[in-house]
Amino acid sequence: MKTCSFCRLSNLCNDLPGVCLLIPYLAVAVVTLSVGYLFVTQELLV
Repeated sequence: MKTCSFCRLSNLCNDLPGVCLLIPYLAVAVVTLSVGYLFVTQELLV
């Protein structure tokens, strides 16, 4: 396995090559869900 150049977790990426491809999508999903949750809770509290 080549070392992963997309993320710094080279050991984890060498064990699970798909992790490097999923990390950006997971980050975007977490940010989107967080912003959506905050927006909904703020609108409901007002």
